[in-house]
Amino acid sequence: MLKMMIGFFKDYFKYKDEVKKQKRWIAKFTTQKNYALNPSWMMSTNLEIWLSEMEKTFGKRYCPCFEPSNDEALNKKMLCPCEFIDDEIKEYGTCHCALFGSPDLDKAGWKASSDRLMSEYRVPLNLKNGVLDTRGMPKDSRRNLAVPDAMHQLKSTLNSYNQKQLSMIVESEQEAKNLEKIASFRGYTYSKEPKDDYYKVNLEF
Repeated sequence: MLKMMIGFFKDYFKYKDEVKKQKRWIAKFTTQKNYALNPSWMMSTNLEIWLSEMEKTFGKRYCPCFEPSNDEALNKKMLCPCEFIDDEIKEYGTCHCALFGSPDLDKAGWKASSDRLMSEYRVPLNLKNGVLDTRGMPKDSRRNLAVPDAMHQLKSTLNSYNQKQLSMIVESEQEAKNLEKIASFRGYTYSKEPKDDYYKVNLEF
């Protein structure tokens, strides 16, 4: 938890100018659509940081809950605010990320949606002897993408990982390409090994 808090504030100061830009369009959007913004400062700010990082890593403001796919039509739909927002607010009271929500959502409703989101990502990771196998995660019903995907599993692993090297097994070439962009942005050493039915990505921090 302490490492996560340190990471949050480190990223907050790193992206403070970008976060200000995110806050401006978010405020305009919530007013236009009559949505509410997550009342938790830490939750909303964390999502604004992730939006900033997605934009810097992948070149576009993708939803921070999902890494880009190999389907450009789907990727376009996942630009924040994504095309699934209305349906998800009807179902959950908030969008998938719990950034935007219904204007009449109470504190308990926000907490329930945030807890739902956290439960999706706080799953046991298949990490053994420095190898993280990211396959086999459940799929989001609207996007048909893994939750958590390889990108989020990497983030979760690094919250408590103390080694200088990590190998990751990913199912698709697109996931390997995404990890290459993440490695380039963060300054990691990257290599890729194609296998018969998966890709092995090696990272050095």
